[in-house]
This record gives sequence, structure tokens and C-alpha cells, in this order.
Amino acid sequence: MLNLGGSALHLRQERDHDAALAKSLVLESMGIAHEVKATSEGRWAIVVDEAEASAAESAVAAWEAENRLRAEATTKRDYGGSRLGAAAALLIASFTTFSFGRGSAWVERGSADAARIISGEWWRAVTALSLHADAAHAFGNAVALSVLLTGLARRLGPALAAWLALAAGITGNFVTALLTGTGHISVGASTAVFGALGTLSALQVPERRAWLTLSAGVALLGLLGTGERADLLAHLFGFTFGVVEGLALRKVKPPRRSFLQPAVAIASLGPIALAWWRALRG
Repeated sequence: MLNLGGSALHLRQERDHDAALAKSLVLESMGIAHEVKATSEGRWAIVVDEAEASAAESAVAAWEAENRLRAEATTKRDYGGSRLGAAAALLIASFTTFSFGRGSAWVERGSADAARIISGEWWRAVTALSLHADAAHAFGNAVALSVLLTGLARRLGPALAAWLALAAGITGNFVTALLTGTGHISVGASTAVFGALGTLSALQVPERRAWLTLSAGVALLGLLGTGERADLLAHLFGFTFGVVEGLALRKVKPPRRSFLQPAVAIASLGPIALAWWRALRG
């Protein structure tokens, strides 16, 4: 500490001694004379010379503003850990095991048959997301959706993440059916997978790395979504709708943790259950 001269005044009063010492270090680094004294009210006062009060206030205010921005950047962009990705992967694995044991009837009733979707069987755009051609197909989508939904839930919360992926998957299947017409049949959760990928990529806008993440998303679309058996159009439209979602929600802050988040995420199973109920009515 430096000795004070002239009249002194209290620049700050803190309840916590550590908080007062932190501000003292700021003043110390600026070479501003000050003292930290205990007050009769049980607080800690930062005392400065009146002649240096303006410089001291500016230094402390700048430090407070910088630390507040850092805290906000940390809290605003991270919901925290979530089991949404793991739950989605488990559901895909469970339903795949269940449906495989019932033969091709489920594929017949639930596949994204473009001609039937256009003719009014809307539920196929939903039920197709839960069907897979084989175990490898299901495993790949389960792993990808687990990773992407975990990242999306960390940024937007599990409730919004679940509904966004579902919306992108359904929309991708609908648009594909409208554009391809007859002769196009597909199954798989990959439309929702690429929707989540597009959303995650676009959420970085307008940060400097936005174009990098968008380019990475497009590269993954080209790498994973254009295989011999891949439904390129559905992947493309799912990804595109996901990008639109991400751009629309890029300024949304992560929600607070509460029981409503997993509850609303679980509710996203409702449209899938409704679609299957309609599909199995015969």
C-alpha cells in the first residue's frame, strides 16, 4: 500500500474482504495510493486520496465492467450438461430393436414415401425419422444425434434443442416429398441429424468463426450425407432448415435450469407417438 496524503474518501465499501482485496490489486497495479480499512458496520472500505478519486473510480469501474462482461459471456452461452443426446441415442436403439422384430410391415406403414405423403399421409414425414434400414444405419444416426443434440442442448437448453431437431427432420422430409414426387422412399433420423448440425453451425453468426462453422457443416453434409444409400435431398433440406433455425435463434440466451426443460424435451415425443398411432390405424 502507498501512504495517503490530503483528504481521503471511501471509493467502495464491500461486504466481502476478498472482493475489496481484488479491487485493491487493481488500484495497486495502476500505482494509485489507497488503503483497505474495516468499517464500524463490519464492511471493508477502499480509501483513496481525494485528488486521485477520479482515476481510481475509472480504474475500478473498467475492471468491474470487464469482469461483468466475462461473466455474462459465460452464463449466456452455456446451459450446462444435458442427457438429451444420450436419451435420443437410446430411443433410436430401442425402437430399432423393437421394429426389426416386427418385419417390414412397419417400414411399409411408416416410411417417407413421397407419393403417399403428397396424397395426404402426412404422418410418414414423422414416422420415417424413427425407422432405419439396418443396425449400422441406426447406430450411425444414434451416435451423430447424441453428439449434436448434446451440443445444441448446451447452447439452447434441451427443450428447444429437441423440438428444433424434430422440426428440421419433419420439414426436410416434407419438402423432399413435395419436390421429388413419386418414386422416392426413405427412412432414418439423419434428416433430423443434419437439421441439428445446421442449427449448431448457424448459431455462431455473427461471430468471426461463423463462416468456419458453417463451412464445416457444409463439409460434413458433403462427407456424410451423400453416400450411396444416403438421401441427399432430405439431408440438404434438413440442414438448410436447421441453418434457418440457428440464424433465427442466434441471439437467444440459454434458459435457466429447471424441471421444465427435460419435461418439454420429453414432450417432443408426442408428435412421433401421434404419427405412429395414425400410421397403425390401418
